[in-house]
Amino acid sequence: MFWVFCLIGLSSALADSVRVSVVTCSPGDEAYSLFGHTGLRYCNSDDGTDIVFSYGYFNFNAPNFVWRFILGETDYMVGAVPYNHFIREYEERGSAVVEQVLDLTAGQESALYSALVNNCREENRVYRYNYFYNNCTTRVRDQVYSVAGDVAYVGAGVPALTFREALAGMTSSHPWYAFGIDLLLGADVDEPASRSALQFIPAFFMNDLDMAHVSGTPLVKEKRILLHEQPRVHEGSNATPFNVSLLFLLFTMIVILCEIRHNRIYWGFDIVIMLLQGLSGLLLLFMSLFSSHPAVGCNCLMLLLNPLALIIMPIMVYRTINRKTVTVAWFQVAFVLIFFISAIIQLQVYPVPVYFCAVALLARSLFHLYKDRICELNLL
Repeated sequence: MFWVFCLIGLSSALADSVRVSVVTCSPGDEAYSLFGHTGLRYCNSDDGTDIVFSYGYFNFNAPNFVWRFILGETDYMVGAVPYNHFIREYEERGSAVVEQVLDLTAGQESALYSALVNNCREENRVYRYNYFYNNCTTRVRDQVYSVAGDVAYVGAGVPALTFREALAGMTSSHPWYAFGIDLLLGADVDEPASRSALQFIPAFFMNDLDMAHVSGTPLVKEKRILLHEQPRVHEGSNATPFNVSLLFLLFTMIVILCEIRHNRIYWGFDIVIMLLQGLSGLLLLFMSLFSSHPAVGCNCLMLLLNPLALIIMPIMVYRTINRKTVTVAWFQVAFVLIFFISAIIQLQVYPVPVYFCAVALLARSLFHLYKDRICELNLL
């Protein structure tokens, strides 16, 4: 009987020497770090092992990296670094780091460690990155849940968010990043997202992990703050997408008023705005047809940022220079009106600055159609 108690004590001591935890890092200021990061820490006090496994490594110098990134064919890698190196990087960045120690058995810890080591082998370490469904956070979640068993969430409901709303909450302090993301993502991100789908964001997974239970027992047995976030000074700028688009609308109206006053048409202005409209539409069309990125395939914004503007532009300019009726401007009016209808029936959620641009394009097109009548009114 004495030996039984000794063996139980030895087993308990061995189990206590190993600690497996999920570490969550708060967002940084660079584009690739705007949503934070998730890693898995394995600490064994007996042999001094203390490493962090991360699925967030990529080789920017890989052949055709930028082109492959545009096409959604980016390959990421898993790697392991000493904990002190990992924590130093985020300390220098000023990010907060939170550790959630998992309540796993010795067998589960061993199985998880073996799986992570196997993933780090040269032949296994590379994986095809997918921002929403296969990123550094979802990979950590899947590894943990594969050994933990059936996970149930206790204590809170599913957040009623769409992908677009979740992304907006993470990019609110970087308006141009947020605007770019909004332009590229289509209608699919406006559907309500499930709890597991939203766990691609590190902070969301961390909060859900706090509520995760296996067979009625919390999966997290201890939560610690390893680093506190350092105050950051974000240099504000008035050149936000909202302000720039509003200025564009005002400038368009000023141009129209000047044309009425001098009874002439500044067709160079039409070339500029229709080039921007058409080239933006070509980008959205290219992403829709050829990119593997999720949620870029059905983008109703192409109703407004329409590639056909590149075909309409030379016809409009030619007829304007020769003082002929620019009936082709009706196509522009149709684009804008269909865009507004799609917004009203909620086919897709559009960023607010786009509406200012739409009004500017509508005003410009209507002016081309009715400029003779408008100029006869002698408004100025």
